[in-house]
Amino acid sequence: MRSLGLLLYAVARARADLVFDPSVERVIVNVGSNTQPSLSHDPQTVAIAVEPMVGCRIREQRNLHVLHAAVAANNTLAFMQWYNKFGESSSLGTATEKADYTTRYRGKRKIVNVISLTTLVESIPLTVKLWYLKTDMQGFDFDALRSASNILKTGRAQYVMSEVWWDRYQSYAGQNNDFCLHQYPLMRALGYELVDVENGYQSNKYHGIERLKTLDTKQIRSHEEILKMCSLQTDAPEKQGKCNEGDAYWKHASATLPPPRWREQSENPKRRRLVARLDGSFY
Repeated sequence: MRSLGLLLYAVARARADLVFDPSVERVIVNVGSNTQPSLSHDPQTVAIAVEPMVGCRIREQRNLHVLHAAVAANNTLAFMQWYNKFGESSSLGTATEKADYTTRYRGKRKIVNVISLTTLVESIPLTVKLWYLKTDMQGFDFDALRSASNILKTGRAQYVMSEVWWDRYQSYAGQNNDFCLHQYPLMRALGYELVDVENGYQSNKYHGIERLKTLDTKQIRSHEEILKMCSLQTDAPEKQGKCNEGDAYWKHASATLPPPRWREQSENPKRRRLVARLDGSFY
């Protein structure tokens, strides 16, 4: 652990490039991967799983590297809450919903290295394309993406998947991560087009279209319509005590690579996904 801390310190101070094998052309960065990160699926792509709590449980696989750190807006050290027995919902913040997966396991906390998203992205040499940036940061997605605005607006990350909150529900106290109020305006300003939205993992409690009612893509198909829909939430109060999360998929205007595999099949093998496309179709 001491060597890892020195490594992160060196990266934060010197912002030295990572040195990949000359055959590597693309990289996937999966922030908050838990134990099932996105994988490379070809020898020219390297995957980096950033997982501060359960990174040691990630199975070794070809072209996969694990970074035992958290990501946020700034480089620092912080306590991270260990939520549920398996740490699957651990966060730098405090959960607002009382549920099995947001119960602090035996009151456990862990000091973690925190690096900024800018530091992480800048450590990847420009000779390697950042194909896909996937963030599942338990409430810190917007802050991290905003902090890296200068580098993201260049199209450095060609595709992004970010966790979002719907309908002004706040999953973690004190954080801004609403689709309409925070992420959509930011990502559009950085040159990203919304490709897809997903209502996240299905459960009996949140089954159905409720989690997508903020973006009913059977009716809303254009930027103007999304803005009109989101304008209705501008003055809506924040709500807590309920998880209403999903994922947004983005493509930068300058992207040259084909879309990545957004999810691994092993991430949600037993539950039916409900994904809304902007053309109004579901799969």
